Amino acid sequence: MQRYDLMIADPICSMLIALLIGVSVVPLLKESIGILMQRTPPSLDRALPECYQRVQQLQGVYSLQDPHFWTLCTDVYIGTVKLLVAPDADRRWVLSQTHNVFTQAGVRQLYVQIDTAAM
Repeated sequence: MQRYDLMIADPICSMLIALLIGVSVVPLLKESIGILMQRTPPSLDRALPECYQRVQQLQGVYSLQDPHFWTLCTDVYIGTVKLLVAPDADRRWVLSQTHNVFTQAGVRQLYVQIDTAAM
């Protein structure tokens, strides 16, 4: 730097390196904030409406309520749903089928609350 009289090169290189580090951190921060805020994972945004529809079409299911899905850590999805079912519905079968539907979408852990509709 002294030989070619380029003393400004050191601060310029330092600023470029700092800029590259800053730019590379943005996606990590975005993902971390999404996880901490328990946002629905973007990879499930397309699959969940179809899953809701499939569960609501199960025999004995009246409605699916209060769905919430989030990321526990990278690529580990957890969810909760509440199902309103007919009094004569086979609750074990509904639970099993609901788990199958969401497992196919990539949800590893699913907590299902099953309520029976009043007659």
